[in-house]
Amino acid sequence: MIKCPNFFIVGAPKSGTTSLYHYLKQHPDICIPEKEPRYFIKDSILEVSDEDPIKPYLLRSSVLDEKEYFDLYKGKTEKILCDSSTQYLFHHDEVIPKIKALQNEPKILILLRNPVERSYSNYQHNLSTFENLSFDKAIDEEEQRLEKKFNSFWYYKHLSLYSKHVGAYQKEFKEVKVLFFENFIKDINGTLSDIFEFLEVDPSFVPSNFMVNKKSTGVPKRQWLNSLLQYFSNVKVLKKVFYSLFGQDKTKLMRELIMRKNLTKSKKEMDDAIRLKLESFFLDDMNKLKEILPLHNVNWLNNGKDS
Repeated sequence: MIKCPNFFIVGAPKSGTTSLYHYLKQHPDICIPEKEPRYFIKDSILEVSDEDPIKPYLLRSSVLDEKEYFDLYKGKTEKILCDSSTQYLFHHDEVIPKIKALQNEPKILILLRNPVERSYSNYQHNLSTFENLSFDKAIDEEEQRLEKKFNSFWYYKHLSLYSKHVGAYQKEFKEVKVLFFENFIKDINGTLSDIFEFLEVDPSFVPSNFMVNKKSTGVPKRQWLNSLLQYFSNVKVLKKVFYSLFGQDKTKLMRELIMRKNLTKSKKEMDDAIRLKLESFFLDDMNKLKEILPLHNVNWLNNGKDS
């Protein structure tokens, strides 16, 4: 009998899922073999435009082969087998039918964050690698990236529109738990105990080495260097030369390492005018989310401050 996950952390990106992954995987009754296998959005990943500079990373880091995916859980004896892939929330139309074909009643966990802050954190993540635009210009460019079929991690605004996606999971599954990033970081112990109870595993277990996601992000020291690396990546002749000299995987790894080394530790603050623009954009969706989550305090958009 093929073993498959019975617990899915479906998003949202930049809402604390990486830290949560490191905590949950320490529990003796929880198996999370790999973060972000993205298996259930295979179709969307394969349709990503070759113009998207993140596509090679997606193809390299995702588990898209059926046997390879189910082998992640082969021989596992833990009560909870988890797939943590944060783009599953946005791609609910593709993901939900595939999950239901495997599991009638899985447990679903959704982490949400102030949509303005999530959008900006998403932007800063890409700024440390492939994003060349200012935040306001990147927001204006988003519709074109959607049309060009860039992968959804470029959708800074659209990934923060939660109501439709949360509603879809609530409609199709009985056991859906929604948590807020802001509450998670304020009370890590309490949040973890709450999740353990939801999963019906020992709620008294306390993970060691409490941490936060320390993945390198920041502003490139030399934007021209990032642009140059992207240019090389898009010129087929140059790619062939580097691949023949160093190999494809090594070339891509060197490029990513150079990009990471080219980062400052400082992060730019969001412009107040952009914040107000985004708050206006998200207001209608937040009102819809309040109706979907009546027991939650959905009050992020309070003059740019978390509730």
